[in-house]
Amino acid sequence: MSTAPIQLPSTLRFLVVDDSRAIQAIIRRAIQSCGYSPIEIQTALDGEQALDLIESFMPDLVITDWHMPKVSGLEMVQALRQMGHQDVRVGFVTTERTPALLAEAVSNGALFILHKPFNDAELVAVVANAVKDLVGAAHPEADEQASLPEVPDASDPASAGRKRPGSEPISHTAMQKLLLDHLGNIPFRLIPHEKMAVENLTSNNLLGLYAAQERKGVYAIGVMDANAVCMVGGGAARMSPQEVRTLMANGQPSTEMMEKAQVFLRGVASSLGETAQAPIMNVTLAKASVVKNTFAKLAEVLAQPAQRSDFRLAIPGYGEGRMAFFVMTS
Repeated sequence: MSTAPIQLPSTLRFLVVDDSRAIQAIIRRAIQSCGYSPIEIQTALDGEQALDLIESFMPDLVITDWHMPKVSGLEMVQALRQMGHQDVRVGFVTTERTPALLAEAVSNGALFILHKPFNDAELVAVVANAVKDLVGAAHPEADEQASLPEVPDASDPASAGRKRPGSEPISHTAMQKLLLDHLGNIPFRLIPHEKMAVENLTSNNLLGLYAAQERKGVYAIGVMDANAVCMVGGGAARMSPQEVRTLMANGQPSTEMMEKAQVFLRGVASSLGETAQAPIMNVTLAKASVVKNTFAKLAEVLAQPAQRSDFRLAIPGYGEGRMAFFVMTS
């Protein structure tokens, strides 16, 4: 991080469990990039070593691989809970993608599941989010910073200057922060730059129209497919994975899901205003409504080549959905 270290009254302890020393080093670097001080980081090559360390080290957060010799990551977490360590926080960095297994990890208290390969920004964000309440309790003015660490990002205004029309309306980092704030500790992965096309639409989709005081007509448009509505809305409502999957399969988000998804769209408005141009625009969500995939104007919007941000959202135990945001040309 480029900001000054966040001084804490007591040491924040991290345990990194992975049979690859290279991955251990990458995770160590991400933890250090969060800017907390003092910290202590210990490592283990498998779940067995980790369990031997936990009793004496008492980590605040364990970051573990899944597939390791002797004792796997999931077996280690299950043993940890059986030993009475219900409050030890755990997150996974893994190649494992089997929905039933990922759901089991979540049921055992996994705060995040980050899939390999990942980038440094994703790793820093999930680590910081996992301990943000610990940091905030001791250092309230740093809580906002802890929820999304500043990381090098060419699309961020702090590193590239105020964005101009033609650049991405919302950066990956900004969208990740919005989802972290909205979903809390529900683990997710956000994949940018996969363009949403007509063939990606579900039968029902949520369309948000944004207005800006400085411009007449529609300033920006947001599109969430039904899967994304179910995931974002269901996650914010703390619905069970089974409830969310059932409604996703039916393509019919519940009323509560729709309401929570619209709250999310309203939260996007500030990012659209900040990244559009200087001076910062006052952008608001003017209207949100459900539209069919056959809605002709929607196809026109999706065909826009520039001034757009596209994301694929994956939540273990839920599934995947898509969303895209477009600044309309004047």
